[in-house]
Amino acid sequence: MRPETITSSSNRRIQRLRALMRRSSLDGQALAVVEGPKLVQEACRSGLEVQEILVASSKLAAFREENRSGTAGAELCVVSDRLFHSVSDTVTSQGILAVVRIPAAPLDSLLTSEPLLLVAHQVQDPGNLGTLARSAESFGAAALLLTTRTVSPLNPKAVRASAGSLFRLPVAGPLAPASLAPRLRRNRVRLMAAMPDGTTDFRQADYRGGLALVVGSEGGGIPPGLGAFDAEVRVPTAEGVDSLNVAVAAAIVLCEAARQRDCRGVFTQSTGPDQPM
Repeated sequence: MRPETITSSSNRRIQRLRALMRRSSLDGQALAVVEGPKLVQEACRSGLEVQEILVASSKLAAFREENRSGTAGAELCVVSDRLFHSVSDTVTSQGILAVVRIPAAPLDSLLTSEPLLLVAHQVQDPGNLGTLARSAESFGAAALLLTTRTVSPLNPKAVRASAGSLFRLPVAGPLAPASLAPRLRRNRVRLMAAMPDGTTDFRQADYRGGLALVVGSEGGGIPPGLGAFDAEVRVPTAEGVDSLNVAVAAAIVLCEAARQRDCRGVFTQSTGPDQPM
């Protein structure tokens, strides 16, 4: 039996969907809007709770033909093509959206076994945040920590930019900066800041042991609040280049951290901070 097609923008499901997609800051909710067949499938494979799936009416037959494991418990809703495209957050919609639950991880569970953590301190761009999550997972970080006034990881742009990493990488936040730093240090986790004017070339730093790599926004850098850092590293650039995109810089530093730590076999051999690459 074909489900009833939603055609009105005042429908409660559509209004709820738009409210979820408008969020720009962490608000305590664990629901995210995932768009596109690949990301929806990725969410299902990651074991997340899929609450509902919205499909454009012209895509319903194709959706039913595919075997989408993990969506059995989700409520299927059909939306008229015109209304779906008005809701979609992408320029070229692929006709499928899902509302999934991405719960925040408790911080205490992440502070064991000398973790490598990435801290996004008041990062405002959702695309950058999603890419930070993707880099953190790629280079073996244990989790992504978010301070207050950081963009929500449930923002649709952040979810897309993460390419599924936000479904699998533990994320904790929002965390008050003033209390986060002492909490990390009590658990023997050092704080390292990545900044354009850092005193240490990132290739000369030691990333072994418990470590939290802190990055900030491109425009404002790392804002105050976390106190003094145990180390400040920079990625050298060509003359005339002021700084790198925060997500690019973080990926470069995390790659070196993974090399030294041999995180999850990312590198087959760890040579240490003072040996050649």
